[in-house]
Amino acid sequence: MRGMMAVATIVATLALVSASDLFAQRRGFIFGFGLGPGVTSETQGGRKWSEWGLATDLKIGAQVGKSVQVYYLGRTNWVTPSDLVAAGISALGVTYVLPTAPVHISGGLGLATFVPVCLSDCTATEAYGFALTGGIGWEFADLWLLDFALTYGAPGDNHLFTPRAGISILSH
Repeated sequence: MRGMMAVATIVATLALVSASDLFAQRRGFIFGFGLGPGVTSETQGGRKWSEWGLATDLKIGAQVGKSVQVYYLGRTNWVTPSDLVAAGISALGVTYVLPTAPVHISGGLGLATFVPVCLSDCTATEAYGFALTGGIGWEFADLWLLDFALTYGAPGDNHLFTPRAGISILSH
């Protein structure tokens, strides 16, 4: 058991040292896309519902320093409470990458959206409002990120809470 702990400690130390060298070389334009499961919970008046769906992320921006990224963030959960609905945010996002570990801490502030995606006879109505999001991620391979995020939005009279997990790829 001690041997396993020693090997794990050595591997973790090497990963952290190599990650700090990798992050020091990054600058310029970034583009990212993520995909994974997400839950959308809505409260409107006294009515509540929660539903699993497909969660997508889009990031377009810049690595402005060794550890800071600033970008447009589009984060959407696609769910079907009755009609297909895109519940998400369009936001200004910022990520801080820890200098000694492959860990990303992110946040964003912007516009919450609740938009039905149907051709005719929609029962849901679209709404817009304030949103904020935060998350944490682990870069498990060069430019590949396993992340978890929480988003709160208040489009119209709705209150949305959308936790999500996913795998993202970033391009520098």
